[in-house]
Amino acid sequence: MSTTFAELQLSEPLLQVLSERGMKKPTPVQAEAIPAILSGKDALVESPTGTGKTLAYLLPLLSRWDAASKELQVLILAPTHELVMQIAREAETLLAKTGGSVVPIIGGVDPKRQLERLKKHPSVIAATPGRLLELIEQRKVKIHTVKTVVIDEADRMLDQGFFGPVQEVLKRTMRDTQRLFFSATLPQAIVGMVEPLVHQPVVIRAKAPENGHGVMHFYMVSEDRKKVDTLRRLLRLVNAKASIVFVNEIERVDEIVSKLKYHHLECRLLHRDASKEERALTLQQFRAGKFPVLITTDIAARGIDIQGVECVVHFDPAADADAYVHRSGRTGRMGAAGLVFSIITPQERFIIRKFAKQTGISIEEKAMSHGTLVDPQELRRPKPGTKPIHKKSRFGTK
Repeated sequence: MSTTFAELQLSEPLLQVLSERGMKKPTPVQAEAIPAILSGKDALVESPTGTGKTLAYLLPLLSRWDAASKELQVLILAPTHELVMQIAREAETLLAKTGGSVVPIIGGVDPKRQLERLKKHPSVIAATPGRLLELIEQRKVKIHTVKTVVIDEADRMLDQGFFGPVQEVLKRTMRDTQRLFFSATLPQAIVGMVEPLVHQPVVIRAKAPENGHGVMHFYMVSEDRKKVDTLRRLLRLVNAKASIVFVNEIERVDEIVSKLKYHHLECRLLHRDASKEERALTLQQFRAGKFPVLITTDIAARGIDIQGVECVVHFDPAADADAYVHRSGRTGRMGAAGLVFSIITPQERFIIRKFAKQTGISIEEKAMSHGTLVDPQELRRPKPGTKPIHKKSRFGTK
C-alpha cells in the first residue's frame, strides 16, 4: 500500500494543493480507493465517517480531468444541500490551480443563477438528484459526456426517497460511465441494490487511521422531564469548543435553547424548515466558532465536515444503528479525539444495547457527580469518608 500521496500518481497541481495543506500521507480509504478509481474501475467504498472519503474520490477524478475539454466530466450526487455545497467547495479548491470549474445544483435557490453558471461549461457538477433530474428533463443539463458518476452517502441515496431519481440519472449516462458508491456504512442490502448498477466493481472496506486518538461512546440515563437539565449539565462538564446536539423532533427545541441560553451557553438551531440562507449562515458561524453548541435534526448527520467538533450528544436516540454511526461521526474526524453521549430514559436502555451489538462499539454508562463523569455504581454505593476526584480536563474522566 502506498504511504504518500506522491506515490499515488496524482497530478502535480493536486499534489501542490495537498502540500500547501500539509497533507502528505493518505488515509486508508484514500490509499485503497485512489488507485482503483484511477484505473477506471467501478467501486463500492465503505469507510468510517471522518476518514477522508470526499478526497478519496475527488483526487483521482480531478487528476484525470481533461483541461482541453469543455464538456461535463464528473457528476457527484449527494442527499443534502449542505453536503452538495461542501463537496463543491472542496472541488473548487482542488481545481483552483488548473482552471476547472464546479457548479452545485440544489433546490430552493434562484434557477436563473444556476442556469447562467451552467452556460460556462463546468467540468464538475455536484447535485441533489431531484433538482438535477428536473434540469435534465428540461434539457438544461446534458450528462451523456460524463465519464464518472459518484453516489455519495450511498446507503441513504438508495433508500426509498432517493432511489428513483438516482436510477433515472444513471440511466441517462453512457453504459461505460464509471460509477462509484461511497458511504460510511454499506450493508449487504445496499450492496445488493448497487450490483445491477455497476460492472465488476471493486469492493473496498477501509478502516479508520490507526494513529487516531479515538472516540469514546457513553450513555447517561435521565428521566424524560430532566433530560434538558441533564444536557445542560453535560455540556458544562465537557466544556467543548464545539458540540453538536441531535434531536428527533423540534417540539422541545425551544425549551432546550431557552435553558441553555439562560445558563449562558450560546447555541443555534439547524433544521429543514429554515431557509437555505439561514442554514448556510448557521453552519458558517458554527465553523467559525461564533457559538459552541449546534442543535440539529438529522439534516447534519451525514457528510457534513466540520473540523474541531469535540462532542456529539444524542438528545433523542438515533433511528437505527446506521444513523447512530453517521451522527456520531461528526466528531473524531480524521483520527481526532471525540466524545459521544446518548441521553436516554430508563425505558430506552434496550436501544443502546442494540446499537452496541450491531455496531461493535463499546458504549459505557456514565453519570455526573461533583463536576466529573463517574460510573453509576459509585453513586449507588458511596464509600464513607471519601470524596469524588475533581479533574481539570475539559473532558472530565474517561
